[in-house]
Amino acid sequence: MGFGTTDLQQNLQAFPRPAAYLVAYSGGLDSHVLLHAMARLRGQLDVSLRAVHVHHGLQAVADDWLTHCREVCAALDVPLQVDHLGLQPQPGQSVEAVAREARYAALAELLQDDEMLLTAQHRDDQAETLLLQLLRGAGIEGLAAMPACRPWQGGWHARPLLATGREALHAYALDHGLQWVDDPSNQDQRFDRNYLRHTVMPTLLARWPGASRTLARSASHLAGAMHTLHEVAQADLQACTGAHGCLSVSALLGLPQQRRQATLREWVRRHAVALPDQARLQEIERSVLSAGPDSSPLVTWSDVGVRRYRDQLWLLPATQGPLPATLAWPDRPELVLPAGCGRLRRTPAPAGIPDRYWKEGRVTVRWRSEGLRCRPRGREGTRSFKKLAQELGIPPWQRDRVPLLYVDGELAAVADYCLCGEPEVHPGDTFSRLHWEQ
Repeated sequence: MGFGTTDLQQNLQAFPRPAAYLVAYSGGLDSHVLLHAMARLRGQLDVSLRAVHVHHGLQAVADDWLTHCREVCAALDVPLQVDHLGLQPQPGQSVEAVAREARYAALAELLQDDEMLLTAQHRDDQAETLLLQLLRGAGIEGLAAMPACRPWQGGWHARPLLATGREALHAYALDHGLQWVDDPSNQDQRFDRNYLRHTVMPTLLARWPGASRTLARSASHLAGAMHTLHEVAQADLQACTGAHGCLSVSALLGLPQQRRQATLREWVRRHAVALPDQARLQEIERSVLSAGPDSSPLVTWSDVGVRRYRDQLWLLPATQGPLPATLAWPDRPELVLPAGCGRLRRTPAPAGIPDRYWKEGRVTVRWRSEGLRCRPRGREGTRSFKKLAQELGIPPWQRDRVPLLYVDGELAAVADYCLCGEPEVHPGDTFSRLHWEQ
């Protein structure tokens, strides 16, 4: 089956309509075909098109590739942006992984709001990815392989060639007289993907000629199943989520194990941090969810950790930086807090803290200090912060990092746990309540 601009246009129509397209252009066959076809479609797309070349600095001929990319983009009248990385992988690091992570970090910086990044992975790449994930023992998310389109960095990342085979792209390049560069590292079979591509896949295709197509189709089926599981996990997560984004341990334990683990993954994903592997999930089940309510076990991975306090499960940075003594809160609805403490939001409420305090520049945020006391609004007498924290269910490890709202140097609120003292209410005052998001 061939490939042409009509196929590409149909694929793009299945994606959201962006403000512009950004093609990741390496100079190789696949990305050259994508860029050339996009340039031919430019008049029908009615949005701007530009290209980016990431110069990794890992190959002696990298400067020659850059010259080639500039010449091609000039001939196609496509603006080209170049990002020089100058990578120097350390001994023991995977060159492939370092280059991939740095490349996507660079592309994320370059992508503009509502722009769509286009990369040139195709059907054979998808089949190889599925095999690699199977050999790594991946779960359904890994086996779903590469999505055709996903929201990314304020825009989208799309792969419009994912249903097209490598042979069709090669035929297109020959038909249009395209010239491309070949990366010699793509022949190095020390890398797993190259070994699959040059040794394993030819053997499979000799026995099952349609293997690439059927493997890619399986990945598509798994992606559909993953989407359904995500919807279930999102519903379970909503049912299990309590104050401050914590999870109810009792609600989690009321779910079957598979749904419970899917809910935990979805919870972590919402915080945009590294997902736990199966071993960490099992450790959370064994040492955190099964722990007594008076204990506070901790499971860490990457740069985050999960802790339990009473019936709540907390997701926290594994290491937490120092906090400033005080932080001004100007007259705006949200304040981002330092050192992984989340953010404070204020929303309209019939009673609470007068909005006038923010307008008059009287609001600051501080953290726990020696001898801190609060008189909970509507109650008699003051409480020490330690006693109040116990009453409110604030975990011991969190007490030094709970944001405290001050007005004119007087404690007015302990995050969204409670209000302290009585405000000066003027006629016509409007009010806000606080929300602490972590």
